[in-house]
Amino acid sequence: MSAMFRRSCRVVASAAMPFLFAFASAVHGQNADLKQYLRDHYQGKIFALRGFYPGDHLYYDSSGAPVGGITAGDWTGDGFVLVTDIHASGDRLVIEGRRVVVTMTAKQFQLHPMGDPPHGIDNEKRAVFLKIEADLGAHHARPEQADAAISKIFLGAEDSLSEMVPGYWKACVINGLRGTNDNCRFSAEISAIPGVSTPGNTGAVSAAAEGDAVNLSSKPLHVGKGISPPKLIYHREPEFNDRARQEKYQGTMTLGLVVNTEGVPTRIHVLSPLGCGLDAKAVQAVSSWKFQPAEKDGQAVPVEIAVEVDFHLY
Repeated sequence: MSAMFRRSCRVVASAAMPFLFAFASAVHGQNADLKQYLRDHYQGKIFALRGFYPGDHLYYDSSGAPVGGITAGDWTGDGFVLVTDIHASGDRLVIEGRRVVVTMTAKQFQLHPMGDPPHGIDNEKRAVFLKIEADLGAHHARPEQADAAISKIFLGAEDSLSEMVPGYWKACVINGLRGTNDNCRFSAEISAIPGVSTPGNTGAVSAAAEGDAVNLSSKPLHVGKGISPPKLIYHREPEFNDRARQEKYQGTMTLGLVVNTEGVPTRIHVLSPLGCGLDAKAVQAVSSWKFQPAEKDGQAVPVEIAVEVDFHLY
């Protein structure tokens, strides 16, 4: 290699150094800005998990879809996360958080971080932590790219919890958010979480949802005045879930339902909830019950009844 060519190489390398240094500084500044942005907007706050997915490690692809074929959980047991740390690592968004369950205290939905003893119980339990990883689709993501990924994970201000819950929850959630059901009231802390209550459109949207949920367009009859009550001939006890068992959380909840002319429970809906994921377990169990139908003048008729479901640890 000639001396002239070696000098040219040194000149090119020397000329590139300021550019490389400027690029590295810009990238470092961009990463620092994103880190601070994420901390300011998400860290230390509670969010509603879209889909109410259970588990301690969730993955999302670049389209925002959860990976692994996981199924939705119950919003009171798996729906809320306290974000303890959030940052970008390469092309991935990493969120570390703590599960927060919803329990009923004095007929009000309230938040309870997993691992905190409920109702004055003095014992030590390990908090339940959750790690979420999402593909950002690019290295050195901008805040708006991170926001877009997070909007696929958590509910935002444009969402409404009442539209996300199963049909058996809708009347309770809708009327609880409206303040018209004293058995399903929401604490101010929960109502303030993005996506739980959407001011301005809750009434119109939820009225239709409520009609779909309970669907009492053809009014069933009630026991009395010549109508015999249905008789329970088969029932399966509901199961505790891991959340409630770990928290030693127990109690009684009430379901409304219609026993049809075949003795099958239909139109099941929550009347007086318990929370911590137990209401979903109650619905699952009661759906399998079998009744001898109610009768009027010797003919089977559909009747609307309420049933209490007990959850107690022995």
